[in-house]
Amino acid sequence: MRNTIIVSVLLFIAVVVASVFYFGDLNREKKEAVRPIQHLPADTYLITSFVNDASTEKTFMDFEIFEAMLGKQQMDQLNHLKNHVLRSQNLDEYINGNDVFISLHPGKESVSTLFSVPSQTKLKQAEVDQGMLTISSKYKVTTQDTAGIRIYQFLKTEKDTVERDNKLTDSIFYVSYLENIFFASLDKELLFKINDKKTPKLNEEQLTFFNEHNNRNAPFTVYLPQQNMPAFVAAFKENRAGDFLRQFINLKGQTVWNINYKNDALMLTGESELVDTEKEYIALFANQQKSTQRLYNYFPSNSMIFIEYSFSDASTWFSDLSRWQSTQDNFKQLQGQETQLKKEKEGMLDAFRNNLAGNFAVVEQTNSDYLGFVSLKDSTVLDSTLSDFAESVGDSIYRFRYANMPYRFFGDGLKAFSRPYFILIDDLLVMANHQSTLTEYRRKWNRRDLLVGELGFKNYEQIQGNEANVTFFLNSGNAKNFLQNVLNDKYSRNFRNDEEYGYQEFYSWSLQLSGNGGNFLSRFYAIYKSKNRLGENAEWEYKLGSRLINGPYTFEYADTSQMIIAQEQDHTLHAIHPSGTKQWSTLIAGRLVGGIQQLKDRSLLAVTDRRRLYRMDTEGKNLSGFSTSLPAEPTGKPIVVDWDGQERIIIPASSRLLAYDMDGGSITGWDNVQVEGEIHGSPQLLDNQIVVQTSYGRIYFFDATGNEAKQIDLEGDVNFVSPLAVLNRDNRYIFYAVDDAGQVHEIQGDGTTKVVTEGTWRSGFKVYVENIQGNSTPEMLITDGNVLQVYELADPLRPVFDYTFSQNIADEPLFFPAPGGMKQLGIAVQGNNLIYVFNSDGGVLEGFPLEAQPLFYYGKINYNTGNYLISTKRDFKLYAYRH
Repeated sequence: MRNTIIVSVLLFIAVVVASVFYFGDLNREKKEAVRPIQHLPADTYLITSFVNDASTEKTFMDFEIFEAMLGKQQMDQLNHLKNHVLRSQNLDEYINGNDVFISLHPGKESVSTLFSVPSQTKLKQAEVDQGMLTISSKYKVTTQDTAGIRIYQFLKTEKDTVERDNKLTDSIFYVSYLENIFFASLDKELLFKINDKKTPKLNEEQLTFFNEHNNRNAPFTVYLPQQNMPAFVAAFKENRAGDFLRQFINLKGQTVWNINYKNDALMLTGESELVDTEKEYIALFANQQKSTQRLYNYFPSNSMIFIEYSFSDASTWFSDLSRWQSTQDNFKQLQGQETQLKKEKEGMLDAFRNNLAGNFAVVEQTNSDYLGFVSLKDSTVLDSTLSDFAESVGDSIYRFRYANMPYRFFGDGLKAFSRPYFILIDDLLVMANHQSTLTEYRRKWNRRDLLVGELGFKNYEQIQGNEANVTFFLNSGNAKNFLQNVLNDKYSRNFRNDEEYGYQEFYSWSLQLSGNGGNFLSRFYAIYKSKNRLGENAEWEYKLGSRLINGPYTFEYADTSQMIIAQEQDHTLHAIHPSGTKQWSTLIAGRLVGGIQQLKDRSLLAVTDRRRLYRMDTEGKNLSGFSTSLPAEPTGKPIVVDWDGQERIIIPASSRLLAYDMDGGSITGWDNVQVEGEIHGSPQLLDNQIVVQTSYGRIYFFDATGNEAKQIDLEGDVNFVSPLAVLNRDNRYIFYAVDDAGQVHEIQGDGTTKVVTEGTWRSGFKVYVENIQGNSTPEMLITDGNVLQVYELADPLRPVFDYTFSQNIADEPLFFPAPGGMKQLGIAVQGNNLIYVFNSDGGVLEGFPLEAQPLFYYGKINYNTGNYLISTKRDFKLYAYRH
């Protein structure tokens, strides 16, 4: 797959796309017909057209991808050309209101660019001369008449030469006028070809297709005459195209793409019409319907390139594949092997084929090793026939007994695997040409070191769907060295030059094809690391002395301002103004337990693991009587209750409950309140009674004096692992709790209990209770390794939503204040430092996930602000990002 690189083509397309954006402000009111295209030579590589109205410039004025793809120097030159030529009053009179076309063509130095702009009216030669020769004082204009063609030569005057890094950016470009169209290029020979009637032009069918599929409502359109793709690739690729690249570039026909705008991605969508498809492998998928592709969830993190294929109709697929294979050079060999196998292993080929699920893929890793993936309907079905077609080589690794088995069922997509080794994972057959490659892959799989765990891939998933028949994907970072070697010198230098260009800021380049009745719906995507993306540009930063261990939280500071509270590793509490400036800091004894809370009088209440109870004012000063020493270490968040006008602070401490007044004094009668087992979560106040639940399967009720009013003890050996969930249903309380076996218990106030759900969660699952949907009752959240599940409390539990992460969930879920008294859910995952914020319906909030340390805050940071993300990196700083 060394020569499979398709990104070269995509990079160049991207450059033209950026040029199109840049010139999009020529003030038009309606689209013109695409008449300039009929003059373009038959060997044209690519054509673009764009809407030149003010809205185009407004849409793309902050489109960072411009400069990343064009380069800073090219931007300077285009800016000069636009301001002093295209905006010239002389020229504007003729081209105002018409489309601009940009096309690529073969040239002496790789590729030449042509600009085509129709004129509003038919002009006489004298009028053209007048307009061209006086167009701008910034250029010296001369004319040349050759073979009946007048060429205008534009040379930038010396006094206006731009100097960047001691390199002059002088440029000469040429203009001609033919049949009411202005043509401009840096390549004079190209203008002669345009004007030469003997030069073959694009055929009528292609012109019709372009016109019919040109979306008048799109900012711009890209057109590919596909017969010229091999030459286009050869223009900037160091070596000839390999087998995988030829799958794409040898397709005959034409493609039209229209843009969908997003400032951190280049997205082109449209249709590809195919002709002469009999010998083209990729054309087999044009007769299929798009399918859900999920094999990428298994690809290792060092994947450089992958192509995932899928077919929806097995009967059509194998019939078309057989017909295609009959045109290939190895068909007789394949036919002979099939005859022999049917004699020796009757039914083996049919059994294997019938178990194929319709998805397969090939991955090239950074070390150039390949992995192949084949989805099976049921991997256990292979048990009875495995020895017929494979031999064991130990460590649950097998090898095909016969050559070309992957090619027989999948064609060129898996031709790289002649007689590979394979392992079985889930319902997948994973192949490699070397046993060691599979051993290393299995290590990566077991520790979930996968491509889907990367932030860039998460952004890719959000933008590009997984419904297709063919998906080509290239990871720019993993393919960095490969790209530098495969591109020719000019484009390799551009790719490496991160000061002038931004190609290395693109995470990925991809192409998707979906069957469309013998043709394709096609999509092209380039995912860019935009400076405008959440988490890229901080509005402010605040330096801590060590890592963050608690918070950030937001609280009221005064009637006109709030404050952000955070605790660092040396136990210092910091109060930060919403503008990022320090308000105060104070060192406290120990780490906050259960966070920190603000009371009605704006005082801050907290307990620490050093057995201290704090109550501070908004300036960080302890109120009278605080801090207070506690007789036991707190294990959860305190609760403040009001008994007959007397406020009390109730603190859980393992198997004890502690009670203090608002001046820091202990409450008589609560000195020796003990329970059996460990208290889960924070105490709750129900009907003037404190209610707690313990690990021993018991629920305790205490009155205001600390006396036990009631106890519910579940029968049998029940060990609760969850905090207590409470519902008020028909004016009676119902409790829900989960035991260590995954059983969810519904407990009535009279002690009646029943198991309403038998959970299938793995050992180590954790349970949380919080209102994240804005209903009158809370939801139960289960974190189970890398899976989050949210349930409505009922009999049985009703699933609300679930989400599967690529890595295990790291810290406890975070719950941020949200409108209506509900909470917004935040999750951090291990291994890739990704953080997520969810909407109430379970969707990931736009802008997430992103890279940050696990402790973070999302929401308002002042009374009148929008939402902010406050997060940390490894540099001991808090960063505030406006969202």
